[in-house]
Amino acid sequence: MTVRVVVAESVVHGAGLVLPPEGTGPAESWFDHRARLGRGYKYLPPACQYLLAAARTALEDSGPEADPLAAAPELRGAVVGTNSAVAALHAAVDETVRREGAAALSPMSVPYFAVNLVAGRLSTEHLLKGFNLTVTSPRVAGVEALHLAALELAGGRAAVTLAGAAEAPDPRAADAEPEAGAALFVLRPGGGPVPAGGRVLRTVLRFVPPPALTGGEGRRLARDSVRQALDALRAGGPAPDEVELLADPSPVGDAVADALRSWCADRAPVSTRWSGARAGALAPVVRLAARPHPPGAGRRLVVTASRAGNVALATAHTPEHTD
Repeated sequence: MTVRVVVAESVVHGAGLVLPPEGTGPAESWFDHRARLGRGYKYLPPACQYLLAAARTALEDSGPEADPLAAAPELRGAVVGTNSAVAALHAAVDETVRREGAAALSPMSVPYFAVNLVAGRLSTEHLLKGFNLTVTSPRVAGVEALHLAALELAGGRAAVTLAGAAEAPDPRAADAEPEAGAALFVLRPGGGPVPAGGRVLRTVLRFVPPPALTGGEGRRLARDSVRQALDALRAGGPAPDEVELLADPSPVGDAVADALRSWCADRAPVSTRWSGARAGALAPVVRLAARPHPPGAGRRLVVTASRAGNVALATAHTPEHTD
């Protein structure tokens, strides 16, 4: 049985990255909220500060001649993916209640125990009244946010969305490298003009049931599912020349890696980055946000998978003809 592949396409009009300098340790201070945001942001969780700063950069990057916020507030949306944006806050709340009781909790920070308030502050800041979604699917949440944003744009629920990922170090990250920062896109509906410096973003989501991978037939079906998604992403554009897999060292990760290497055998080499099961959602979006090739060059393909079976695939490229 062939399951229909849903490709979501959008046009990137601006991108913003807020990341620690290379080599910065998880416990090191690197972000000055006063310098990046001004007054009134002190008590926000770090991931929320990163997200707001990335949004300002992305909006500036889109250029004043095509102001994304010129659309009516009801036609502006936000979708943010995260796995650990408020994990440190949850740990701090647990510790405070255990040691001192609930009365000792700070009324300024404790409301952010609800992770959707991180993206909620983004909507408040920029009057994004169309919709506001927070996605927390393990590992794939960042690309899933881009996928959902593109579907909402295609459905006419918005004229512009801010979509991406924000993370802060998880104190219980176990074997995963903690992520910190934010990556955010200004997205408009697919099929529209691509501005200079912009790109076309295409995404697909799949599910590979882990129990099915114990048998040969299940592994074959998983491989075929991933290959179908890759074929759908490839349609109507150049082949990828940069391919990266970010996944768990698990049966699902192995199955996706096998399918990807097979599909890319005569196209492009595959670089694989294995990381722990609790890795965040930021890295794939950061890779997609990296400055694109010259117009008409190959696509950047990023694939991420969790041991729970979620697989997210995305490509970014700049077409030859842009406005």
